[in-house]
Amino acid sequence: MAGKEATLVLLDVGASMYEPYKQVQGKEIRRIELAIDCIGMMIQQKIFNYKNHEVGLVLFGTEDAEDGNTFYIQTLSPPDLEFYRNVTELPKHDIPKIKGGDIFDALDKSVSTLDDHVKTKKMDKKIFVLTAGFGQTEYNEKKIGKLIKMIEKVDVKINFIALDFMNEYDVELDDPTKPENQEILNNRMLNSIYESKEQQINQNLIYYMVQELRNHMRIFPANIAFELYSQFHTKQMQARASFRGDFQINDQTFLQVLIYKRCAEEKLPSLKKHSAIGEFSSEQNRNIVRNDTIHYNPEDPNMAPIERENIIKGYQYGRSLIPVDSIMEDKMKYQCSRTFQLLGFVERSQIPRHYFISNVDMVVAVDSEQSKKCLSALIIALIATKKVAIARFVGREKGSPKMVVLLPHKSKSYQCFWMITLPTSEDIRHFQFSALRKSTPNQQIAVASLIDKMDLETIPNQSGEPEELLKMKYVANPTRQYFQQVVMHKAITRTDVIPPISPLILEYLHPESRIYNYAQDAIKRVKNAFKFKVNEIKKPQDKKVFWKQLFDEQTTQQVQQQIEEEVVEINREEEEMVNMFAKQKLGFKDDIIQEIGSVDPISDFKKMITEKRVDQVDSALQQMQKVIIGLVDQSVKGSFFPKALECLKEMRKACISEDEVPVFNKFLFVLKDKYNQQVFWAQIVQQGITLISNIENQKSSVTADEAQDFLNKEDNKHQQMVDQLQNEEEDLLADIE
Repeated sequence: MAGKEATLVLLDVGASMYEPYKQVQGKEIRRIELAIDCIGMMIQQKIFNYKNHEVGLVLFGTEDAEDGNTFYIQTLSPPDLEFYRNVTELPKHDIPKIKGGDIFDALDKSVSTLDDHVKTKKMDKKIFVLTAGFGQTEYNEKKIGKLIKMIEKVDVKINFIALDFMNEYDVELDDPTKPENQEILNNRMLNSIYESKEQQINQNLIYYMVQELRNHMRIFPANIAFELYSQFHTKQMQARASFRGDFQINDQTFLQVLIYKRCAEEKLPSLKKHSAIGEFSSEQNRNIVRNDTIHYNPEDPNMAPIERENIIKGYQYGRSLIPVDSIMEDKMKYQCSRTFQLLGFVERSQIPRHYFISNVDMVVAVDSEQSKKCLSALIIALIATKKVAIARFVGREKGSPKMVVLLPHKSKSYQCFWMITLPTSEDIRHFQFSALRKSTPNQQIAVASLIDKMDLETIPNQSGEPEELLKMKYVANPTRQYFQQVVMHKAITRTDVIPPISPLILEYLHPESRIYNYAQDAIKRVKNAFKFKVNEIKKPQDKKVFWKQLFDEQTTQQVQQQIEEEVVEINREEEEMVNMFAKQKLGFKDDIIQEIGSVDPISDFKKMITEKRVDQVDSALQQMQKVIIGLVDQSVKGSFFPKALECLKEMRKACISEDEVPVFNKFLFVLKDKYNQQVFWAQIVQQGITLISNIENQKSSVTADEAQDFLNKEDNKHQQMVDQLQNEEEDLLADIE
């Protein structure tokens, strides 16, 4: 919540809380340690995210209390590091003789304390109770009735966390609208078996309270350890509509809707650098390191600073750099008004899951009966026909338009659309992979069996019932949780030692161990169906040389000689780098290619065309014409014709990209006049190297039909010449053989 909140945590510190927690398999952890971890996680959340929240801690079941039960270790106030340190040290205390504290006495006093503290302040009131339920109590149903009335009057929300206690309670069965489920739950609670009589009494009273306080009290039996963590790690957000406006169905129909963020990317808070040289201060704005950026012209030897307002963006257009200021850039942007418009409907199967490329938003109707009915009718109709809606969405004025899919959703309490952005053709990239070997039926059956066995929703638990692993409802963000844990640890200990992440969190985030054990038979079938071969990858030799390796493998003299050689090599590389930067800064052009050679003319031509420091396009085109004519004239029975043709093709591409169309078209006429009756021109016709048309480049005055006719007029004659040349080559090869 973004508003103010007052939270009291009631922690049972009786001897039963120091016993092992039974719901964890393979790891030993005491109930008090699990409870302290949860409370510490909540304090971290409050310190990092909620400055307006106040937290207090009450211990009950302690011998140090004046009344023999409750002891206030922290009054209601904003949590700080000292509070967190005191909480983490609680498990180190001596184990008391009392088995547990009076839950209802502590709850009664805490409700009064919370009410006295808040008074007329606008604050949400919450109480967390963590206990194993072993404490004795003097409360009966009459006293519980008074406590219930006080809780309703104060309007406090109570979250009851049961450790190895009330495990038979199921919140999904606790539904008064379904008598059959309620009866099943009542029988479970009556037939539950506990270690002590006190647990049975406390269970009955708590169950009675939750039946009377459905809007004020919730029970969380920690059957899964991580479910207990989930009650504390959640970062609550205030629901704020990111869009409020009309949803246009057609030209005459508009619905008033609200759009909320359903999920968003979690981002860590930005950290500020503080100077270690300055005098230490607890103030956040003291000793902050600020970075100053200086802009200068790289061609200026004095590197005179340039003011930021004198710098504008530049975009490459051909060989020119076009300056574009912010005003011109805004004018060039696509202007679009704020809108939310329905485009049509498609089958749900036509929108695969991998098309979802953004966060999920929630579309609901405004608080109007007419809007709710209209939107509900549309949602139900889409669910019945198994279709989804496609819409155009622009969230703000002059924003970028998005194509979104609206997935209809209906639950017991609400109806809405899930809105997700869809990709355009520019967002989709098709990767080409080599074809796999065709699989056998036996291999297909083995892989299908393995996939079925590794389904996270059907893994059986100890009782054999299917259980879903890795529920998103209970998954904390491990990055954020561990970040906060490390910051708090370093703030308290003042050391460089990084603490390990909680083993319970790691266990829940990695359910593969249970899956592998369950899918052993399927894994063996896959191993038998496929031939696996170890692909040995040679490790590249490390360029770094460590002193220990040198002294272990070489003598002192060899080490000294090698070091001297490396120093000489480093000095040479540094000198080359300095010379290179000096040439670039002073405008030296020693590395610029000035002439096209005959060995690799295409490579030289490309380098001259793409050179940005000097415009060499005209020179490159003229030289390439000479190279092509030289290759043709120097050919013996067409030996250099293929190379000349490749050069001609490369020249054609360059003339199109560099807007030098007249140069190529004129040169092609020259080649036709000079080699019209020769085999070289026949090969040009055969490969379709024709004039550049205005379709390929708008600056060309040649149409596509004219470019085609340029070659078609003498197509038959030159085809005969090509056939004759091929026959001569075959005869020559036969003579060689």
